[in-house]
Amino acid sequence: MKHLHLFAAFTASILAVSACIYPFAPVIESVDGRMVVEGDIHIGSISTFTFSRVYPIYADDSAITTPIVEGYIEGEDGTRVQSTSKPYDGYGSGPEYGSFSLSFDTRDLTSNQRYRLRFKDQESGAVYESDWIEVCPPPVIDDLSYILDKDRGELNVALSMHCNGRSHFRWHFDEVWEYRADAKAICYYVPSTNMIQDFPENQNIFYCWRYNSSPSIKIFSTKDQVDDRFVDLEFHRIQRTDKRLQVLYQIKVYLEALNEDAYAYWQNIRENSQNQGTIFSPIPSQMSGNIHCISDPSVLVIGFINAAEQTEAEMYYDNSVEQFYKGDSNFEFFEVRPDEFALYYSQDYIPYDHYLDLDSGEVYLWGARRCLDCTSVGGTKDKPSYWPNDHI
Repeated sequence: MKHLHLFAAFTASILAVSACIYPFAPVIESVDGRMVVEGDIHIGSISTFTFSRVYPIYADDSAITTPIVEGYIEGEDGTRVQSTSKPYDGYGSGPEYGSFSLSFDTRDLTSNQRYRLRFKDQESGAVYESDWIEVCPPPVIDDLSYILDKDRGELNVALSMHCNGRSHFRWHFDEVWEYRADAKAICYYVPSTNMIQDFPENQNIFYCWRYNSSPSIKIFSTKDQVDDRFVDLEFHRIQRTDKRLQVLYQIKVYLEALNEDAYAYWQNIRENSQNQGTIFSPIPSQMSGNIHCISDPSVLVIGFINAAEQTEAEMYYDNSVEQFYKGDSNFEFFEVRPDEFALYYSQDYIPYDHYLDLDSGEVYLWGARRCLDCTSVGGTKDKPSYWPNDHI
């Protein structure tokens, strides 16, 4: 199915705040299409919001519509930042997935005033507005490092931070890693000519890069601690057999403070998603956020907007230094005659190497594509411009 039903657009938000993910399904009896808003006002960077609707899991695709919205972020001094549509990025948002995104260039906004989001649903004409929101000061990241746990066979990413006037926090991360195929193919097959060609010197399918964003947004608090800080808080684990650790891995963490109301909202969602809420706890579709339909106050909106200055930190793991990665390789090659090229190619095998044998002539070695072509397992040859390795 193209669209996410039920807490359709909201499931990601519900599961996002769980360290351990448990499914939680709010009971929604009708196809009401209420608006779901996900995003925050990030002073000093780009602010992105995603808009979608809630539908029961049994809703037919034809009943599901994608909200098309436009709007602005407004400061109390009258400053306005107009929205721009955020292009579909191929990672689960966009019209084909029942959601629509807007970006706001809030890099030049200052933190000394309150802000709010205002937007209009182009289909219904409904106008929505958030409460005025005070900007949370940025926390301080003292260190972002990794701990190699050889007993458990995993790398743990650890965060050390201290507060800056707030006690509640939320983080998410982006990660990029370079990995390689099990063996380096020096040639490739051209189906139209049934010929084997050598890769040019600056081309290969050996090294690849993959990109990922955290599937969950996590919250934590220092309110009940003696010190308003965390030291080596382990929040992300990677098994040593994971290809993310094969060559070079980078993680970038985004940390922001939450005000009391925002923390209470997300904490309630977490308790419900872990099935730990009491029978009197509001389900997510009933919880009151800070976004309202001002053109029709009876219309319910799901979501809570925070305003904050984010703090960022990044870390690299280099396997050439640590030698911690323990992945397996099952690569095997075999000879293929020219009259068999098309057959093996159709079965997902590709050429690996070739050489001239004085007795039998040209010998062609082939192997499984998954072992020879790094792009076949989800990677890309689009290397980040800042990447420290000089591989191509």
